[in-house]
Amino acid sequence: MSICLGAHLSISGGLSKTIEEAFRLGLSTIQFFSRNPRSLRSAKRSEPISIPFNIFFLHGPYLLNLASYNEIYDLSKKALLEDLLWGESLGATGIVVHPGSHKGSGVRNGISRIVMALEEIINKSNTRCKIILENTSGAGAQLGASPEEFKAIIDSISDKTRLGICIDTCHLFSAGFDIRNTDGIRETFDRWFSLLDTSYLILFHANDSKGKLGSRLDRHTHIGEGEIGEEGFKSLFNFEIFRTRPIIIETPKNPPGSDEKNIYKLRELGSLL
Repeated sequence: MSICLGAHLSISGGLSKTIEEAFRLGLSTIQFFSRNPRSLRSAKRSEPISIPFNIFFLHGPYLLNLASYNEIYDLSKKALLEDLLWGESLGATGIVVHPGSHKGSGVRNGISRIVMALEEIINKSNTRCKIILENTSGAGAQLGASPEEFKAIIDSISDKTRLGICIDTCHLFSAGFDIRNTDGIRETFDRWFSLLDTSYLILFHANDSKGKLGSRLDRHTHIGEGEIGEEGFKSLFNFEIFRTRPIIIETPKNPPGSDEKNIYKLRELGSLL
């Protein structure tokens, strides 16, 4: 069985160093931030280099909020467009972004602003690099914790081929979807993909959860050491929809050697060793 496993890696030392680290870890794909994750200011870009993976991803900054109603909204649109175009120049499969927070203005208003922002960015670009919306834990006014909200967004976009979905296991669990065993996973996937075509699902983020089921807590931990546990991840590999998508870890980097440990654990649980 060939599984596409990868990790979110730092590019602080340059993309060449990132690629070296990916090879050292034996990865099949990678993900890295499109800019400083805590800034929307225009990023200084190094010259594009050849990235030797057929599939790889960028991740947008944490401050990006396409549901905002203040100056962050315009900054978010500008940043995402810049990062999307940079991803295209690198040959990235897509850029993963969180949908955003409506900041108390209501779900309907927040979704409306997300749709307007995405339409504007799509109309200003012509990329194969997709905008990939990631599910959230649903804390506070976060949007994107349910398949119903994803459907409302996607149904309103004119060129749906430009969009994709990323499912994060920690976020899924903390939003109330019980993926600790086969029955729970089947029920979860049935709910999501009775509303959304599986063609939109581009990748998974594999992270265990420090928070309990439905806690709305977005705290990743090492594979098998959180509330989802080894049985949950082992069960996920029983589903073709999981096995056939790129799987990227965003687990803690400490202690040293944690990436190796988490990748090994996934391979072990997926009977890939």
